[in-house]
Amino acid sequence: MAVEFRANIEEDYAGGWFIRLTDTLAQESVSCGSIEEFSDHIESMGGKYANDIKVVWSKNSDVTSEHFSEVYHAMEKIKSEIGSEG
Repeated sequence: MAVEFRANIEEDYAGGWFIRLTDTLAQESVSCGSIEEFSDHIESMGGKYANDIKVVWSKNSDVTSEHFSEVYHAMEKIKSEIGSEG
């Protein structure tokens, strides 16, 4: 059974955003200031579970539509790159 990770998009109040990534089994959280950093943490944290993880996304209510769109499109780009490698 996949381990649930939670990825919550939040405002950093300095004009940007970050993703709070939480491993719900280990109760470990990290803050990711970029999609690249998020990808690195997913890889390293998920490795403990042979990458058998499920990421559940959410966002705080104050996240701007621009920031949500930026994260969404960056994740879609990564998904398409991963899909083209397979």
